[in-house]
Amino acid sequence: MKKSIRAYASSARKLKAMGHPARLGLLAELARSERCVGRLQSCLNLSQPHVSQSLKILRAAGIVAGRRDKNQVCYRIVDPAVRRILTVLKVKETLS
Repeated sequence: MKKSIRAYASSARKLKAMGHPARLGLLAELARSERCVGRLQSCLNLSQPHVSQSLKILRAAGIVAGRRDKNQVCYRIVDPAVRRILTVLKVKETLS
């Protein structure tokens, strides 16, 4: 059975979104539990604009989702395949 290359477009978008050290770090933190932007900033020592831009890319790829909690936005991983990829890459252990 032949598959069109377009069948891989969604996976390629997700992998591309994950393909930056800062975004992998954010995902490693989110794999532990839901986190708000301020907490992600302090955990990874990144600026707020950098964290927000990275989360925007991950959100657009369908990897994370956010919810408003008073004056903060908290994020979580919504794609179970991403959790499996992080486990295979052993990303979570790098931050421990």
